[in-house]
Amino acid sequence: MKFGHTFRFTNGANAGTFNLTGAGLLNLILMTPTAITSVRLFEAIKLRRVRIWANPTALGSAPVTISLEWFGYNAPSTVVSDTTIGVSPAKINTRPPPNSSAAWWVTTGGMLDGAGGQGTLATIILPADCVIDIDCQVRLVEQEAPHAGDVPAAATIGQIYGNYLDGFASGQIAPVGYIVLP
Repeated sequence: MKFGHTFRFTNGANAGTFNLTGAGLLNLILMTPTAITSVRLFEAIKLRRVRIWANPTALGSAPVTISLEWFGYNAPSTVVSDTTIGVSPAKINTRPPPNSSAAWWVTTGGMLDGAGGQGTLATIILPADCVIDIDCQVRLVEQEAPHAGDVPAAATIGQIYGNYLDGFASGQIAPVGYIVLP
């Protein structure tokens, strides 16, 4: 079954540079059959659009910049950025460039990002207090085997978890609307 979904995240006070990987996208929703393994609920995922909003500083006292750089094995890198100096938020609304690896389906059987899912599809530079929307098409899994991958600490067996955009280990870009463990 294939359908579209938009995942929303926020980084709170966690400013910095974050990498978006194929494996990270596949791990956005996980179920924990044991305390040390997880099962992906997606068999494949394809990025359709990324939207990011950054709050301006109080009374626009300093510029705020957000940036996203798309990487690709079949296309040149593309940078999209926005800076706010006033009271309106900085905003990015971008699609993966055509023929880039970020525009391909990422699958559990063969990561199409050139590095087994760990290759960087995009790098995002975020100030504090951003909202990030990841608009995707997903295919639900039919026969996924558990893997000792991205498992939250103190996970409840059988629970479905929303993963951080940067993974449970880093845990800086939190999902909005899913159960997440600290």
